[in-house]
Amino acid sequence: MSATEQTSADQPTATGAYDGRGSASPQWWPSRYGAEDRIGAGNELTPDRVLAALKLAKEGRVISIAQDLYPEAPAYGARTFNQLILAHETLHRFAPEGSQTTAFEELVTQTYHVGCHLDGLGHVHIDGRAYNGIHHTENYTPTGLKNYGASTMPQWVTRGVCLDIASLENAETLPAGYVITPEHLEQACERQGVEVGGGDAVLLHTGWGALWEDADAYTGKEPGAGWAAAHWLTDRRVSVVGSDNWGFEVMPFEKEDEIFVVHQHLLAETGTYIIENIRTKGLVEEGISEFLFFMAPTKVRGATGSMVNPVVVV
Repeated sequence: MSATEQTSADQPTATGAYDGRGSASPQWWPSRYGAEDRIGAGNELTPDRVLAALKLAKEGRVISIAQDLYPEAPAYGARTFNQLILAHETLHRFAPEGSQTTAFEELVTQTYHVGCHLDGLGHVHIDGRAYNGIHHTENYTPTGLKNYGASTMPQWVTRGVCLDIASLENAETLPAGYVITPEHLEQACERQGVEVGGGDAVLLHTGWGALWEDADAYTGKEPGAGWAAAHWLTDRRVSVVGSDNWGFEVMPFEKEDEIFVVHQHLLAETGTYIIENIRTKGLVEEGISEFLFFMAPTKVRGATGSMVNPVVVV
């Protein structure tokens, strides 16, 4: 019997929605896209939605919404980014005659979960089980996951929506621990004259991105989406969510013992991707609420996430 199936008494005995209690929860798989599905909410990126999104661009103006990445940039926990410029092909020319070509390149050591990045469906689990119940014993190898690697992620050409949550409080920056609720999302939609629908890329502006240059202030705690807000988003079958913070969900957690349950609901239960460390300030300053959204993960086999540079076209 496969490890993705129920095999023992310590596994859930009923199928239902994940309730945040790990293995004590009702069984939360198979997903709404079927037991064999491997791209989750990527299924919402249909050709019709792509064509509809392309009509949103009116000016032809392209806006990058990624934060810059550099060795001193904020990083959660033990995550690091280090870059070494290799100068040997300039200091010791590899083509000393003729064209006298010289060159620089870099050596980088990092996790893909620093800077602006996309969390894949194999990143966060519920008691060892990833999206659609695949157990880590069936998925893990030291050099890459067998399922949900970055090379199998979808590419995004879809409608994007940026919801300005900070302005609901007349704040430049929401305080750490501020819980974004469904009521906030609905108020922002009404105030901005937009609706959230299937396949959308939904970005939340909290103002926290203003702290990016102060690594100590930026990491640790943050305003972010709560449990109910995450369900509001997945009920609308969005394809990806993001925020101008490092972890999307609120820190400290709403319940002390429910650690990263929003990640669990999004990635493991519903297959909804997460972008972290984006820049939304420019969008809200210009009043840009709806736009054409582009994003392509790197084609790294087995990687649990991907560096990305999401692009807004207005």
